[in-house]
Amino acid sequence: MKNFKIGIIGFGNIGKKRLEAIKKIKKIKIEIVYISDINTHIKIPRGVKFISNWKKVKNISVDLIIISTPTYLTGIIAKEFSSNFNLLIEKPITTNLRLLKEITNKANKNKKILKTGYNLRFDEGLMIIKKIIDTNKIGKIYYCKITYANGVAKSNTNNVGSLVDMGAHSINLIQWLFNKSTIKVLSKFSQKNEFLNKKKVDNGFIFFKIKKIIVLLHHGFCTWKNQFNLEISGSKGYANISSLPKWGSQILSCGLRKYPSGYPNIKIWKFDKDDSWRTELIYVIDLIINKKKNFKKVNEEGKKTLELLNKSKN
Repeated sequence: MKNFKIGIIGFGNIGKKRLEAIKKIKKIKIEIVYISDINTHIKIPRGVKFISNWKKVKNISVDLIIISTPTYLTGIIAKEFSSNFNLLIEKPITTNLRLLKEITNKANKNKKILKTGYNLRFDEGLMIIKKIIDTNKIGKIYYCKITYANGVAKSNTNNVGSLVDMGAHSINLIQWLFNKSTIKVLSKFSQKNEFLNKKKVDNGFIFFKIKKIIVLLHHGFCTWKNQFNLEISGSKGYANISSLPKWGSQILSCGLRKYPSGYPNIKIWKFDKDDSWRTELIYVIDLIINKKKNFKKVNEEGKKTLELLNKSKN
């Protein structure tokens, strides 16, 4: 089998995480052809071509381009490349829904992969939560609460506020967990406390309704510590997740209800390794190599999340 060729545009924090994920893949021979970034002083692996201007990579043949630039630029680059290249792009690709629809349509028309980088779907603990829901282990779902907050972000390269930065992940997560296209926004509240001199949202709550399931989502930069908490309650039991492996140990617990009352039977998992970036990349490579027919469904994910995110804005 020939080498699977990858190009990387944007080599900041996310670009470096993508590179580390590539290095962890052993069963597929991957060749990093180029890395493009405006910073000419970055260190890149030996043998990899460095290109400072992303526009100059258009004629370089690769199987996949990973775009990990700030949000203001990802949509512009994706528009240029979505007709001719398979793309894995840092979420949410763009905050401009009209532009994202154009990018998605181009990819669909030319049978190219357009994968938005929502790596939480590939988190080991959250994949177990998904299985718990799909197998009806905790019965009919009553409610779900998610907090995803970065407690130390006074500024970042995106400067998009906590709804787009953190909330987008959680919105994508509930779309995946509950596998429903119709999600209603019941109410929304946001604050501009400190972030970027109070110009951008740094704390917010959104109530959703998915059929009869109530979902509360909290996004923010004002928790003063990094937080990820997920709580789901059903007619037969509950499932909780505390933290993400990137911040330390992730604890998942699932408790089955005792009748008529009593302490539930609880099973606990612990995860210390964040393998979501590698797992997501393997998934994308498999889509490309095996020419999976569900590529349009994958391509539409980013657009559907942005549509719901826009409805969640004040």
